[in-house]
Amino acid sequence: MNLAEVLEGFAKTTDKEFAGIVEAARKGTEAMPWVPNPGPQTDAYFSKADVLLYGGEPGGGKSQLGLGLAFNCHKRSLVLRRQYGDLARLIEDTCKIAGTRVGLNASPPPKFKVKDGQIIEFFAANRIGDEQGRMGQGVDLLVPDEATHFAESQIRFLMGWVRTEVEGQRCRTV
Repeated sequence: MNLAEVLEGFAKTTDKEFAGIVEAARKGTEAMPWVPNPGPQTDAYFSKADVLLYGGEPGGGKSQLGLGLAFNCHKRSLVLRRQYGDLARLIEDTCKIAGTRVGLNASPPPKFKVKDGQIIEFFAANRIGDEQGRMGQGVDLLVPDEATHFAESQIRFLMGWVRTEVEGQRCRTV
């Protein structure tokens, strides 16, 4: 069943049934620090793809999707931009999702320790070769934010380190 079919089913519910569905959804997501917006962001969030190319216009929730996946689904995440200055907004959004700055180490390369070994790392790779600084440092989620700003060789190199030692942990690049 796709999202359109689910939404079509909602149109056939009574107000009382719909209120029950909304309450069930609220309860089902209350432990999640971040919840995707309905539509393409939700489709991307639940995608089974190991490599997901999610694009769109500014303000479409691409960066938020990466951070939301890092919080909700992954143990070790790497979010990167070409320049460290471009990471400031992503780091602030991370603190906003967490509801605190506790766990943030803003010294380059910045890291946010979420809980129990769960970490979101931030990295910049301005020049070809900068990505080599990540050699051997595996992550189970790679989020090259604004991927078109990177050289293909940089993304391919970093994708080579998408892995985990945690049994059952999903690995992906978004």
